[in-house]
Amino acid sequence: MDGKKVHLRQIRHHWEIYLFVLPTMIAIALFIYYPATSGIFHSFFRWNGADISEPVGFFNYKDLVLSSEFWRSFKNAFILGFWNVIKMLPPLFVAVAIHRCKSDRMQFFYRVLFVIPMVIPPLIVALIWRSFFFEATSGYLNKFIALLNLDGLLNWVAHIRIFGTSIVPWGEVFNEASQPAWLGDPRLIMTACIVWGFPWLSSLAVLTHLAKLQSIGKDIYEAADIDGVTWLSKFTKIELPLITGSIYIMLVFTIIGTIQDAGMILALAGMEGGPGGRVDVPALFMLRKAFVDQKMGYACAVGIILMLIVMSLQKFSALVNDWPTFTIEKRRTTRIRLFILAIVLSILAPAIQLWGSSDQSFLMVFSRPFVLLQTWFSVGLKFAYSIEFAKVINNVAWILAICAIPYPKLFERFERMYTDMRDARRRISVRSEDEISIGDQRVARVIAREDNAFYCAGRSVGSWALRMNKHLSIWFVLAFALLPLYLMVIVSFKTNTQFYEAPATITQPLHPENWKVAWEMITPTLANSVFLSVTSSLLMLFMALAGAYFFARLRMPGATFFWNAILVLMMLPMIANLVPLFRLLRDMNLLNTLSALILVSAAQGQIFAIFMLRNFISDIPQDLYEAAEIDGASHFRQMWLIVLPLSGPILGTVGVMHFMGVWNEFVMALIVMRDHARLPVMVQLIRMAGEYIKLWGPLMAGYAMASIPIIILFIFSMKLFIRGMTEGAVKG
Repeated sequence: MDGKKVHLRQIRHHWEIYLFVLPTMIAIALFIYYPATSGIFHSFFRWNGADISEPVGFFNYKDLVLSSEFWRSFKNAFILGFWNVIKMLPPLFVAVAIHRCKSDRMQFFYRVLFVIPMVIPPLIVALIWRSFFFEATSGYLNKFIALLNLDGLLNWVAHIRIFGTSIVPWGEVFNEASQPAWLGDPRLIMTACIVWGFPWLSSLAVLTHLAKLQSIGKDIYEAADIDGVTWLSKFTKIELPLITGSIYIMLVFTIIGTIQDAGMILALAGMEGGPGGRVDVPALFMLRKAFVDQKMGYACAVGIILMLIVMSLQKFSALVNDWPTFTIEKRRTTRIRLFILAIVLSILAPAIQLWGSSDQSFLMVFSRPFVLLQTWFSVGLKFAYSIEFAKVINNVAWILAICAIPYPKLFERFERMYTDMRDARRRISVRSEDEISIGDQRVARVIAREDNAFYCAGRSVGSWALRMNKHLSIWFVLAFALLPLYLMVIVSFKTNTQFYEAPATITQPLHPENWKVAWEMITPTLANSVFLSVTSSLLMLFMALAGAYFFARLRMPGATFFWNAILVLMMLPMIANLVPLFRLLRDMNLLNTLSALILVSAAQGQIFAIFMLRNFISDIPQDLYEAAEIDGASHFRQMWLIVLPLSGPILGTVGVMHFMGVWNEFVMALIVMRDHARLPVMVQLIRMAGEYIKLWGPLMAGYAMASIPIIILFIFSMKLFIRGMTEGAVKG
């Protein structure tokens, strides 16, 4: 429900409501818009972030678009993004299996069990995989391959080729050594970055799907059971259509997050992106150019291109999502624009190649698209260009052309099929007497079949087997999900000698003193993380709730401009502003302070929070506000007496999500913090894991201590989280 519109002459009666949005606009202007503007400005300079600043025009962009290293990082990001999309399936199936449990107690029991491994910080899971699974001599992956004698199968897979290209990159590595180094071999590191974290359960994904599924009424399932609907039809006809929206949103977030994320690659492969840069991604490329090579201006140009690509992907995803709501005229206009864009890009690619290749004639360069077209259809996946950016541009051009030209006919065919199906359903609803008699005969046969003892016994056995298979599947996934936690706890009571002798079993004597050693090692940083996460969450909730009230309560002059300014930030990758943001914090004397992390995380986190809270506050009945205004309540009292009490569940949901995000973040802290006494716990764990000589017991105890606060928080707030997600889904 939209708020009441306020005209200019009425501002004096509601002027104080602008104070609600003032902290939000100051925070995003200072910590988001200013760094973005500074990044655009400095991208045209040869700048080291300090004393060297020389204008170079478009040289940084020219050097960047001709850099095969940069565009290879995008190729790696899309490969990882594709597999991250595949990883979305286990959370979906787990959520459906838990939802299918008829007992409410069993559902709650499973939710508690799955919450424990899911909310372990991803960095800790990555470090555990790096320590236990990917280690060459005693790693569990190599032991698993040797135990099942999978070398021959893996070598056979390596020889499978499509269009002359192997489907896997590891080649003959399993022939050369029985114990390959997963993170040290350039042929295996991409596979390692894909498989880590199995079974890839995401707490947000599972709980979001569960929240959506819980809104399905039991009467729908009862009606489906009466009609004899199978378990697969229940999923495809009832459950999947309901959660399609959340699946689509997470799909977009997954792909875009992979492009703009550098944390897990940094933890697994280091700043160089592994041997030979085989898993280098754009965000990591930008960080390396800025803080290793001291090319701040060049890194700003990387951030700008990264921002444009991410925003284009989000715009295209929004176009796909909104396509069914478009009119025929708007669809035709959109297809024409796509086709024109394809033509422009097909001309832009050879023009860029001409820009960087002075030894080629203009005619030779512009003949390349025709060579590309011929090569594409004759070979398949091989391209004619030698410059990576030209490859990317031409790929996008041809994809857009394909979407613009043949798609209309296919779409019209699907529309006709849908119309025919709809008309058929309407005809079925108006049945003749003969059809009714046939239906009655079918009902009679169903009743007779229900009276058959053999049929009832067979159905009972089948139902029991289905339930048993469901629970076994849940426990199978749960066992793998709990494996890192089990190893972490078991090893935390071992000495190094016991660890190397039996890393996965309990050995005597136990050594609880490891926890005391770990406590002394991480206590200051653990306290820093608690203070940082709590303070940032409270500040974010204060600004987000006030800003959401401003946008939902009334339509004030200027509100549309402010709202569009926030919507733009939802498409802006924050890591693209990291270099100028570092310079801003240095100028404000905030480097090496927890205040910098608190202010930046609160400013960035409130964008998504305002979007969620606004939808919730908009659905509060206007009668409550009107009654409060009659009693003379100001906007501050309306916020305190009406909005705040009713927004408890959604505030809890947003607060828990932000707390977990701040707790798990470590890239910003790695760049901003220098004093070891002020480091968050995640940065301290990376330092401990990177030591040459490791004390495995204290190290695993430290991992466990860093996980305990977030596990406790999520267990106690799980019901609130589910309630907030459910109400947000209904209201949104």
